[in-house]
Amino acid sequence: MKCLHILYLYMGEVESIVLKVLSTRCSVQLCRAGEENGLQKDGWDLVVLQDAVYCLLQTSFCHKLKKYPWLFVSTRPDIRGYMALATNLFGVVNLSGINLSLWGIPKELQVRLDYPVEKVADWYFYEQQPEVCRIAYCPTGNSVQENDFKLISFVQKTNAFLTIVSDRYRALANAFPPFVRVVPEKDGLAVFKKSHLVVASGQDAVCALAVCKPCVVLGDCGLGGLVTPANYEQLQSVSFSGRKGGCPGEFVPIDLLETEIRTVFSSDCKEEMLALRKKVLAVYGMDCFSTSLTGEVERITALSARLKSRKGRFELKPFRSSVFRVEELDGKMYIMRGLQCLGEIEDEMAGLLKQCDGTVTVSDLIGRNGFEPEDVVILWENLYALWKEKLILFAL
Repeated sequence: MKCLHILYLYMGEVESIVLKVLSTRCSVQLCRAGEENGLQKDGWDLVVLQDAVYCLLQTSFCHKLKKYPWLFVSTRPDIRGYMALATNLFGVVNLSGINLSLWGIPKELQVRLDYPVEKVADWYFYEQQPEVCRIAYCPTGNSVQENDFKLISFVQKTNAFLTIVSDRYRALANAFPPFVRVVPEKDGLAVFKKSHLVVASGQDAVCALAVCKPCVVLGDCGLGGLVTPANYEQLQSVSFSGRKGGCPGEFVPIDLLETEIRTVFSSDCKEEMLALRKKVLAVYGMDCFSTSLTGEVERITALSARLKSRKGRFELKPFRSSVFRVEELDGKMYIMRGLQCLGEIEDEMAGLLKQCDGTVTVSDLIGRNGFEPEDVVILWENLYALWKEKLILFAL
């Protein structure tokens, strides 16, 4: 990828992983919202906007950046990480897990990236009856206290030592019994390496599997159980948040939790853990993350260049987005986005849009439908207007 000049706008804290990947290949200038004075105003190949809010998009500074393609990076799993549709929005990197399609952003415009794990050594070791069993536990920000209590109650009946990895729980450190300690989240990986078992969910579960640690998934959606090659795909499909089909705040029967934990010490499962580690690194490895992110940047800059070129735009391949549909009512055709009607279209245009499946170029559509030269400009203006609304998208 050629060296691009990128402006990175953010609120709160900058997403360090995205910045790390971009900075190795591009010239990146950081700018916190509200601190634009003295910033270079021209010459950007791409504007990266992280965790926007509506008020930020209405600033005069952002209006001056509309001539550049925007890549939105969503990191917050709530509405504050949402960006409304903008005509210069070329792509979305979704790190938050939130379903942005609910707010009109087509799924085809989104690249879902998971926070990556570094390639690390094999820290697996097996002791069927260890003198002291070391368990690491990562409660979530929405942990159900009853499930936390059940885990501690089980540990109390065994020869186990429990390390809770949580910044949030550090204030309660003195309230726990002697066999429980609390460490900050920055020490999580070091704790995992020294543990026989990790009880976690989400990204913590992924990190545990990356160092070959047996992991019991206990999260906001209940008990997912011990991760094995047999149930890995199922647990991954719910982002290791708990049981597939589980509900938020689901209580866990203590006998099931005890059974899953004791399973770890019933046999040596090193080969299974090595197989899981390989699966994790293939999906969540830093190399995969970097390739996906840089590939999206290359796609956006190439698309932006094509749109600015008269010849290049006719080589693009339009296709209907998932938020688009045409409905017939009383003999007339209407463009719909969700429940919103965006206006009436002629039958000829409706028929043309049915041909937009991402396999034929704009030039092919012109030749196939016998457009006269004077109609070509009108056709492109119509397609471009639909693209700005993200009702259709363009493949290279």
